[in-house]
Parts: sequence; structure tokens; C-alpha cells
Amino acid sequence: MSVIAFGTKCCCCQRVSGGRGVSRSVECRRRSLLQLRRTVTLECWGQDSASPAVVHYGLSHLPPGIPPDETVENKSTSMPSRGSSIDEQDTSQPFHALEDIGDRTSHSMGSAAEQDPHFLSAFRSLLLSEQDEIDANIIQVHDGGQGVGRHPVHFLLLLNGFPDHTNNAVKAASDTIETKVWPHGPALVRLYFKHIHPVYPIVSKVRFLRRYADDRLELPASLRGAVYALACVFWNQDPQLTDPCPFQQYELVAEAHSALRRELEAPNLFKLQACLLLLHITPPDIDSVETPTTWFMASQATACAQMIGLHQDPGPWNIAPWEKKLRKRLWWAVFATDCWSAVCHGNPPHIGPSTFDTTPLTVDDLRFDEDVPEDLHYLVNPEDRQFRVANSARCLEAVNLAQTLRTILDCSYLVKPTMVEAQAQCCLQTAYDRLQEWPSLVPHCLTVGSGRENPHNGPLNLSYYAVQVLLFRALMSPATREAKANPDSNLSKWFSTALDSFKSFACFMDEISEEDLTGFWGRHARSQLILCGNFLIYLFLLASKPQDIEAAYRLLEKFHQSLQRLGGRRI
Repeated sequence: MSVIAFGTKCCCCQRVSGGRGVSRSVECRRRSLLQLRRTVTLECWGQDSASPAVVHYGLSHLPPGIPPDETVENKSTSMPSRGSSIDEQDTSQPFHALEDIGDRTSHSMGSAAEQDPHFLSAFRSLLLSEQDEIDANIIQVHDGGQGVGRHPVHFLLLLNGFPDHTNNAVKAASDTIETKVWPHGPALVRLYFKHIHPVYPIVSKVRFLRRYADDRLELPASLRGAVYALACVFWNQDPQLTDPCPFQQYELVAEAHSALRRELEAPNLFKLQACLLLLHITPPDIDSVETPTTWFMASQATACAQMIGLHQDPGPWNIAPWEKKLRKRLWWAVFATDCWSAVCHGNPPHIGPSTFDTTPLTVDDLRFDEDVPEDLHYLVNPEDRQFRVANSARCLEAVNLAQTLRTILDCSYLVKPTMVEAQAQCCLQTAYDRLQEWPSLVPHCLTVGSGRENPHNGPLNLSYYAVQVLLFRALMSPATREAKANPDSNLSKWFSTALDSFKSFACFMDEISEEDLTGFWGRHARSQLILCGNFLIYLFLLASKPQDIEAAYRLLEKFHQSLQRLGGRRI
């Protein structure tokens, strides 16, 4: 094993205890580099990359006395706590753990990181601090394989140490959140898994419930605040909560944001879940258009996901199967959030098509961690204690629609087009065929009006029509007066098809009940509804034939009647 060792502590070095906040003078660094050149010894070039990869000492502080091997390789699988519905695993092979590793968090090290990934695999090296303390580790979870352009995958496991003012601010936010909801925390958790989780299953249920039951303060304050805040909207739907809600949603949201701003210094899956949930807070009544904050928060979630490596497919990695499933689930939630948040203001998505290789989501990825063990039953309602196929099907279809949306955006809505006209039209035609088949192929349990046993399907179906709007706008572009008068224009070619297709939207709105509107629709639903309503106006104003004008007017009239029937309810 090669050793890269710094010598005695330089008198110019002012080392601050704690994982972050280490400062060194330029002179100290110069002396350390000179010492490094004198003491470095290298061997084991070309060694087996499956061995402990590279351990870095000196990046931040860990308590002394921890053996290097324990911090490099996790010999026991880091699993959600007992009773979770995780697939049986082969425990004969050691797994690296990227989550639930005490006071450390894992940061993704991409191919353009400060050290070359092939170099890290080729050398089995140690970097020792001046005091021979273990500060951070670099672990390799995949050797990269033999494919062209593939590279080893490494993560930096860094101890989380923060200044007192940061810790105090997070603690203050946490205390305020728990004080405001006490003694209704468990009731709010039940409401969350009854109303939000079936529509937006991004929280790993048993993992969250186990941590909450054992010590809720071990969960990030931002995540607890987000769960409580989203759940409190449904306070009046719990017969056990007879008194008025003792707090306002915005009070919890403010504290959750305050905590999250500091917690993201050490990102992990729990904190990413908080990023995603806080985006769906009920907007103020005074808002008439979507706030730019939606877009800013989507970029925050994307950055957090990339920082912990969710944009890379975890399939071949040497990590626990449950981590692979949860990482995939969260990546596709981030992907969908990026797409729909971009649409709110017509911005280009943050996630480029060539910036990730995470494989498609499966039912198995959504099935894990859904069956609640008996000792946690008190935190969920009886109907929410087991995996429900409809919930996973709903999530899969939502991701599929987001992928179709992204295809449409890439074909016709980029600032700098990447396709020639013929190629873009072919791509749009494929998307059209896919969307035409969707109502026939989607499971019956996901349709609206299929019975009160499936009250969570409105948001999915609304998003389908919003994707259709953007498809037809792309197919009919440019929507100009000249195109309206030209029978050979794209507008004229596709107008009747669009008009016929959107008759089903008017029927969908007619089937929405006031009870449906009391469910969880998510923050993007309002933008999607506006897209659809504006498209009806678009069709009416661009109709040129008398029969088309009459048909478009009838659609507008039916839509208006649905809105009048729903009254003051809001999505």
C-alpha cells in the first residue's frame, strides 16, 4: 500500500476542528506540498480495483482512532430498519453504504472532479493529515467496466462538521417545528401517507416511519417540516382532529426552508425528499401566475440529486439493493419536477438528455419499503399499511408522461434547436402516436370517474392533457394569421385533429367533482390547468371554418360550466 503522508504540523497552519471550515495559509500549503514530494511513495499500479479504493486524510476532521478499513469498506449492509419490505439480499457480499453512515454524507465525484477516477482506481493510496487523523474517505462503488467512455464511480464520504451558528439555527428551526405541531405530529404523519404519498410516493415509507418512531429528531428538520406542512392542509379530513389547526402552513414552511438552507451543506436522500416536497406547498391566494420560486426550487432539487450521484445508474454499483431502488425513484421524481417546472415559465430544463444514465423506473423500485410492520401501524391508517399496485402504476405513468413531455420540449421548444425540421416532425409524430394510445393502455384504476376507491387520479390525467397541449402547439406551429389562412400550413393540417382530441378534456373536467379537488394535486397542476384552458382559447381564435368555430366555442362553454360548477375550489 502506498502512503502519502504530510509531515509535522506547520506553524502557519490554523486548523479548525470540525469536518468543514478548515483553513490554511498559502505558506502552509506550500510547505505541505514540498513535504509531500519528499515523502510520497507509489506502488500497486494496476492493482485490483475491487480492493479498498483510496482513503484521503486531511480533508476534514474525524475523531482519531477509527481504523482505515472500517471507513473504506462497510462490511454490513446499511438497511432500513427491521420490518421493512425490502427484497431479500445476498449478505455474503459486502456492500458500500452511501446512506445511513452516521455523521457522514456521500458526495458524488464525477469524471471531471479534482482527481481523475482512473487514477483513484489504479493507486491504492493513503493521504495522512498532520495529526494522522482520518478526515474523509473516497470509496469506489463501481470499476466502470470495459465500455468506451465508462469510468470508475467514486464517492467522497465526508464527516459533517459545522460552525455552532449553523447547528444552532437548524436546532432552532427543528424545535420550532416540533413545538408548533405538538402533540399532533403522528396524526399529521398519518394524514401525509393517506393524502400525499399515494399521488407523490417519493418518501421511503418504512424508512421514514422507523426513524420517526425511534427518534423523530434524527430526521432532517426540513423533511419533518415539509411532511407536516403538506399534511396540515387535510386537517379537517381527520375525524380525530376535532379542534382547529393550531398553526398555519406557512409557519412550518418558513422553518423548513430555514433548516434546509443549512442542511444542504450535507446532502442526502432525506434532504432531497424535503427539496421535492417543499416545492408543492399551497401557493398564496394572491398569486395569479406561478411564482419563479418554483423554478428556483426545482434547480435546487436537481443540484442536490446530482451532488449525491442520482444521475448515474446505480444498477451495477456495489451498494445495497434498497439504496439502488430509492435512488432511482428519487431521480425520476427530480426529472419530472425539472420538466414540469420548466413548463411553468417556458424555460429550458436543467437536466440535459446526455447528463444522466439512470435506468427506467420499475414496479419493484416502487414496491420496496411500502409494507408497514405491525409495530409502526399506529403511524398510518389501515388502508395505507400495504403496497398498493394502483399507487405504483400512477407513479410509473406520471414518469412516462414526463419523458414524453421532455421529448416534445427537445423537439420544438429549445433555445437552440438540435434537430432539423423533418427530424423534429418525425419525433413529434411518434409522441403523438404514443399519446393517442395512452387512454387505451392506461390501467382502469388510473382513470377519472372509475369510482371513489381511486380518488387520486385527477393530477395524472390533467398532466396527460397538458402534455397534449404542448404537442399540438408544436405540431401546429407557427400559429399566425398567415398560417390560419393557408390550407397547407401545419396549423391547418392539425387543427381538426387537435379539436377532436380535446373534446375528451372537456369531458374530463366535467367528471371532476368537488371532492376530487380536496385531494392533493401538487404545485404543477395549476400551471397544467392554465395550459389547457389557454389552448381552448387558442383553438377558438384560430378556427377558420364555421363548423370548427362552433365546435371550439362549445368546448370553451363546457369548460366554463365545469369551472362554475366547481365554484371557489382551487387546484
